[in-house]
Amino acid sequence: MANNVLRINGEISSYTVWRVNQFLGDNKGKPVTVRMASPGGDVASAVQISHAFADHGDVTLIHDSFNASAATWLFGAKTIKMYSDCMLYVHCSSKEVFYWQSMNADQLKQMGVANAEDIKHLENIDRIIAGKYASRGKRSTEDMLTVMKAHPWLTAQECQDYGLIDEIINEKAPAKAANEMLSAFRNCAIPIPEDGGLSDERSFFQKLGEMLGLTKGDNSTFNQPPTTTTMNKKFINVNTLLNVEGLDENDSKVVLTTNQIQVIEDKIVELQGKVENHGNLEKQFSDKLDEFSDEVKNIKGLDAKISKIKQMFDKIPATATPAAATQQEPVDEFADIRKDPINNFYDE
Repeated sequence: MANNVLRINGEISSYTVWRVNQFLGDNKGKPVTVRMASPGGDVASAVQISHAFADHGDVTLIHDSFNASAATWLFGAKTIKMYSDCMLYVHCSSKEVFYWQSMNADQLKQMGVANAEDIKHLENIDRIIAGKYASRGKRSTEDMLTVMKAHPWLTAQECQDYGLIDEIINEKAPAKAANEMLSAFRNCAIPIPEDGGLSDERSFFQKLGEMLGLTKGDNSTFNQPPTTTTMNKKFINVNTLLNVEGLDENDSKVVLTTNQIQVIEDKIVELQGKVENHGNLEKQFSDKLDEFSDEVKNIKGLDAKISKIKQMFDKIPATATPAAATQQEPVDEFADIRKDPINNFYDE
């Protein structure tokens, strides 16, 4: 790669800031190109990179992958280009809530798990980012906040219509690391198709655009009111099985991950096994009852067999209860020889 071209792959972090500063310092006063393939990352680091681009003054940023989050608003670059078969994902900022999940300000309000300071902090960050989109683009800060809350994937044409890029590159993009990018997006909880990697096949991106309802030159997606995602907590048994507080619901639809579906599948198989085993026990019990008599054997159903056996036992006459023994006086074994101490005093 040429000395005036920097490739940024993966998550944006303090290390990325160091790389960018080193690269721009080595190319001070020279036009440079930065190729971006990133799922986003640390907001503060992205702010530093954007300022570094602006300070250099002649940076061309090229989006040649599916880029998201902080990677979409490095507007310190003098010129921003994007390949026609790539997309950008914009969304509101979020913070880690549980070890497996992060939430934006609206989700925190619905959950009630964060204090007002946390929510205010995220809302301030959202407004700063929306202001960046608005300053570079053609919409107001409020309009861009609405777009961010809808968290859409934007096609190259839509990015240009919104003023987020200056030029669309219609030629085929260079090969990209599909597996690396796919893993990065999953780690950052950014929605991407489960059945396709970030490959370099134009047909895949065209199909993906159609699947998302995003076509070239069509801005209908952003003229519609944003959908609202709520947390559905009413499916108590399912939530307990999946070990979650609730499921994200959007337009009466709930999206489950592959792992969650596998958990449900395993539970169904377990329950089916118990049902089948119960059927075997029922047959074994029925066979034992049939040994009681031929009459019982010819009766269908466990309840009927048990009822018949009970009737048979009820017909057996009860044994007579022996009369209670009468209490007798104790027998004096020595009465015939015992002396009367009073009447026979002199005989003693």
